[in-house]
Amino acid sequence: MTTLKVGTRASALALAQTEQVLKQLRGIHPNVKFVVVPIRTAGDRITSAAELRAAGKGLFVKEIERALLSRKISFAVHSMKDLPSELPEGLAIGAVPEREDASDVFIGRNAVPIERLPPRSQVGTSSLRRQAILRSLLPHLEYVEMKGNLDTRLEKLKNPRGTLAGIVVAAAGLKRLYPENGIPAQTLPREKVVPAAGQGALALELRDRDEATRKILAPLHHAATAACVEAERELQRRLEGGCQVPLGAHAEASDDGVIRLTACLASLDGRRVVRESQSGMIDDPKGVAEALETILVSRGAREILDACRPRAARPKARAHRNGQARRSSRSRPKGRARSRR
Repeated sequence: MTTLKVGTRASALALAQTEQVLKQLRGIHPNVKFVVVPIRTAGDRITSAAELRAAGKGLFVKEIERALLSRKISFAVHSMKDLPSELPEGLAIGAVPEREDASDVFIGRNAVPIERLPPRSQVGTSSLRRQAILRSLLPHLEYVEMKGNLDTRLEKLKNPRGTLAGIVVAAAGLKRLYPENGIPAQTLPREKVVPAAGQGALALELRDRDEATRKILAPLHHAATAACVEAERELQRRLEGGCQVPLGAHAEASDDGVIRLTACLASLDGRRVVRESQSGMIDDPKGVAEALETILVSRGAREILDACRPRAARPKARAHRNGQARRSSRSRPKGRARSRR
């Protein structure tokens, strides 16, 4: 019997979604033994949301990727939005399973929708994206930073001495961690509260030359989800987004081979918002992302992004991005993406 060691974060949600993946794989490969290896990451050790943003990208995957490269594990199960746009040399995404609900949801202390909360009610979330977009839609509320895994945030909400009126979290995490609990949650419309790139999707990461493991994972790969996520992550890479800037990017595929990529970028105070969409063929997700980047830049996306970044980093970042945009413009395939603004 073949044994594969599976790396994952040690949080309750990460372990739950890993077990869901392995349940499918065990059904397909009864002669393969899958052993879960929980790994505590640098991101798990940071205690505040502000510290987490300042520390940079990849904090929830670096230790797991080191274990992959050193062959301590065979493959890893990540939340896609934890994975940086560019992977370390020697690693690759072996499969992208079908995505769970990508929406954000509001969980209230009481059965009151978020839009009906009294002025100055406190809503908790660690995401700058959620804070900025919600400030633009519901400026009468107060948005409180929260750090901690989903189960920790739910406990904070239930605390009778707490001041939170509710929290905003990812629907996918709620469904994966509490599939039968029935926690009342209000789904926020994706066209307004645009999800983070990769939200709701998983990535099965492996060593790029490990073809045996790739074949084992292949039955879980969902091509439409992979194309949508590639478009989202390409746009994020082009705009240098991530948890440090308030960028939402979400793509959906239709049966006729078209994907529609929607992005939302908001200033931290919520007073300035750019929200645009771009459609194109599903076999050219990067072209769709590049076309949408052009539209966003024409609407002032760079100015919003620069205002969100540390001042010392802005000139260098701008010079790099402009050079990259000029190079991309020359190599762009014509006629692949079409706008549906």
